[in-house]
Amino acid sequence: MILVTLALLILAAPGPALAANLGPSFQQAQDVEQPAVVIEDEDAAPEEIAWTFRFLVPTLWLLTAILVVGTYVAYRRRLKKRFQVIRG
Repeated sequence: MILVTLALLILAAPGPALAANLGPSFQQAQDVEQPAVVIEDEDAAPEEIAWTFRFLVPTLWLLTAILVVGTYVAYRRRLKKRFQVIRG
């Protein structure tokens, strides 16, 4: 049943029929190398960086650094409590 449905969908696809009947206007449009109207961008202002990038990214970097340092300090404290150096 699924194979029959798939075969009918492939055979009924209008793609090949439309591609053959594109006509001369489509062929002429493909031969044109230059655009019909050339628009020059005169006022190209530099884009401003988004506020999310300006404020959130440095904040996340700072929080990540604090988290890494805090984890290291907590690990060293627990390690110090667990073991004692005996000097003899």
